Amino acid sequence: LPLIPVSTRWRNLRRICMEQLFSNKILDVNQDIRHKKVQDLLADSRQSSLTSEAVDIGRAAFKATANMLSNTIYSMDMVDSKSDQTKELKELVWNVMKDAGKPNLADYFPVLKKIDFQGLRHSVAVNFRRMFDLFDNIISQRLHLRKMSGSNMNNDVLDTLLNISDKNSEEMDKTKIERLFLVSIITLFCLDFFIKILG
Repeated sequence: LPLIPVSTRWRNLRRICMEQLFSNKILDVNQDIRHKKVQDLLADSRQSSLTSEAVDIGRAAFKATANMLSNTIYSMDMVDSKSDQTKELKELVWNVMKDAGKPNLADYFPVLKKIDFQGLRHSVAVNFRRMFDLFDNIISQRLHLRKMSGSNMNNDVLDTLLNISDKNSEEMDKTKIERLFLVSIITLFCLDFFIKILG
């Protein structure tokens, strides 16, 4: 949202955020998620104390915060999860971050831009395509669950965005939801990366 220029799209996203995603009522509904993740944090700390291990406070706080956010958005843990989708997503984000961090000769020699000498553009494009396929799969699974149950079972951000999409597909569609997912996932894993560097 901060990166989009002020426009009709920006106003629509801002209104959706204010009314549907971050209102007091919605935050109150998600209070049990926050409570559960704090309990998980305390349980992990308790387990470390029983085994006489040092607790990495930065890592533990990141895990609790990231899982709180990912559960609020998708109803799944993103850090230390055993889910295949989560592992694949984490691997893809790390691959994109590694490729983005590599020096690209085309930046120094413009003549190499068109031929993608190192294959970095191709690698990033493949990883992004796989990420969008994964997001598409998550959304399709949720749509299938909603169709089978006839209601919103999770009451998370994904359900809210799908409800908006059902009412007005121009305001929010599957592609926009996938793009929002991409931004949130990359933000979470960038935070993890910086915590590892600083820790």
